[in-house]
Amino acid sequence: MNRRNLITALAATSLLTAYPGTSVAQSAETYPNRPVKLVVSYAAGNIADVLARSVAQKLAEHWKQPVVVENRPGQGGSLGAQIVAKSTPDGYTLLFSAMAAIAINPHVYQRVGYDPIADFVPITAVARTSASILYAGLDVKANTFAELLALSKAQPGTLNYGTAGSGTVPHLNMEALKGLTGLDVTHVPYKAAAAVLTDVVGGRIQIAQESSAVVLPQLRAGKIKAIAVTGSERLRELKDIPALSEIVPQFEPVQPWMGVLAPAGTPPARVAQVHAALASILKQPDLEERIASLDLKLLGLDPGVFARTVRADLDRFGVMVKTLKLQAD
Repeated sequence: MNRRNLITALAATSLLTAYPGTSVAQSAETYPNRPVKLVVSYAAGNIADVLARSVAQKLAEHWKQPVVVENRPGQGGSLGAQIVAKSTPDGYTLLFSAMAAIAINPHVYQRVGYDPIADFVPITAVARTSASILYAGLDVKANTFAELLALSKAQPGTLNYGTAGSGTVPHLNMEALKGLTGLDVTHVPYKAAAAVLTDVVGGRIQIAQESSAVVLPQLRAGKIKAIAVTGSERLRELKDIPALSEIVPQFEPVQPWMGVLAPAGTPPARVAQVHAALASILKQPDLEERIASLDLKLLGLDPGVFARTVRADLDRFGVMVKTLKLQAD
């Protein structure tokens, strides 16, 4: 090896040392040139999963490469986040998460297994929920929130509500509602919203709160009943069901975002490529229509705005969790 070649080789080696996980082949490749894995930190049937699958389909069409959705539920969404945080930062493993795993769980659980700021690169906040439904089993002797409140006080300690895990948005909303109204219901955490719905239908728990996209099919089938809508206004599909803001004016529901994040260390150029692809598909009318049909509000935040949103939410929910004295069950 002559002197010039030696110098070139040493320079390349120093660059690889300075940027672990980077290779000459990686920097030169067309991205993506193989399947991309999209880890969804919630179970199949959850609104985050439903949205993620719509996004994955569009990304696969855009990239002409498979985008494989992998559900890894558990610990209120933190299990999937743990997996992605430890993944190779090359853009081939991405996280599709709801807000809870990133901005709420670190305050609720003693250990989540990741740092929500240091271990992720926010890419795009895709959408947020506009409203959820507070629903009950058919055997519950209450058809309105006033009747549910009266029933809970007449029979203290007998009513249970389910969520997809401690620290999830329904958990925060229900605990806030309890604090404002004196509603006497006990939290029962599950791993998935679909399992909560099954147990409400089966009478094993009495009430729950979940996104309309998850709840409406069973509601239309007559297997559950709607008590109230947790957004600031009524749903177009449930014009006769009042919003909780009409009943409890002080109630301010948490309306979570859902977005795509990459492991920390993902090269900025790769982050930009993923963001550009997401920005492109989110402008497609059929995807916009699909998002609206799920009663979601399109966001499409860029990486910088999304990163500031994550940090602000992390601070804000730290205060809320402390005020409500929430902790993992």
